[in-house]
Order: sequence, then C-alpha cells, then structure tokens
Amino acid sequence: MLLDFFKDMIERRFKVILRCALYSVLVLLFLYFFIHDLNPSGILHVKYDFCRPSSYVSELSPKGRVLDIERTEGFCYQRMIIDPVYVDVRLPQRYDAVTVRAVFKKPSDQALGLGVRTSLYEWQWETETLVSDAHEDWQTQAARFDISQMPLDQRRIRFIISSPGLGDSGKEIEFRELNFTFEKPPLDITMVKRWMKSFIE
Repeated sequence: MLLDFFKDMIERRFKVILRCALYSVLVLLFLYFFIHDLNPSGILHVKYDFCRPSSYVSELSPKGRVLDIERTEGFCYQRMIIDPVYVDVRLPQRYDAVTVRAVFKKPSDQALGLGVRTSLYEWQWETETLVSDAHEDWQTQAARFDISQMPLDQRRIRFIISSPGLGDSGKEIEFRELNFTFEKPPLDITMVKRWMKSFIE
C-alpha cells in the first residue's frame, strides 16, 4: 500500500515536471521567433548561394530562362540564358532599404542590371545597371534601393535581373550568390507599432 502511494506520488511529480519543461520549451520557442521576427537590430541579411534552398529566397524563375543549378567544387552556380528572370524574397515585416549584391560571371560586353518591382498591377520596376570590370571572372557588384513604399505581395518583394539582348546573343551569365541586406530603424515603440501593422497588410 505504501509502495503504491510513493509510486503514484513519483508519477504525479514526473508529469508535473514534464509539463513544466514542455511549457518552458514552448515559451522559449515563442520568444525566439518573436524576437527574430521583430528584429531589434533593424538589419536582416539574406543569402542565397544556390547550393541549398532558402526559406527567404525563391529560386530564379521562370524555368527555361535559367538552366538547372550546377555544382562544382566548393560552390554552386546557375546560368541565365534569356532575359529577364525574377527572384522573390519573403520578409517578416516591412523594411526601408535593401542592398542587393550579386556574385556573377558574364561576358564583358553584355549588360546586366538589378531591379525591384514598384507596382503589383503594372509593369513597373526601379532598376540599376551593374558596372562590372572588363575581365570575365567572378565579380561582385551591388545595387541599393529605397523600398519603404514598395508593394509587398503576401510579404514578398520581387526583384528582376535583366540583361537586354541576352537570348539573341547566345551568351550566358552565371550567378554564384545573391545577397540581400534589408535595413530599417532599430527597435523602438514606432517600430513595434509598424511591426504589428504589418500583420494586416
């Protein structure tokens, strides 16, 4: 009888401890994702290196304008053969500016530009031409955009990679990395209100 009492007490205590541990894990996970989503620093770095999918960045599209991703020793890359192609980035909230850095290889006489969509309903883009070096080895160039008023489609912002005449020329542009640095003011009460408002956009 006494043994059953102690056994029952131990089982009840174990269930309480297990329940508390489970609740603690859930609270910690909630806090982690809450802080990650709120992003107190105001800086969000998103990298797409083509070797593995990103939860933030879509693959280059549409298929047919880009070839399958190729793997080589140390990195992956993708060839663009027809202009233009697109890439979407999913944002946890609205940001004010973005710097896009592309690591690419292209013929020296082939133009290349990056842009961001400025309208969800019309063909409107803000673009910048990447001024690349004369050589045809891997190089990194960047373009910066004010996106404070850019439209978001279900929290996604669309970018364009353009190279006029690429399909007719028979040339290719290879991409090794796409890096996005999003910026907004650091956390304060205004940013908290803006973050809360983002859930109804």
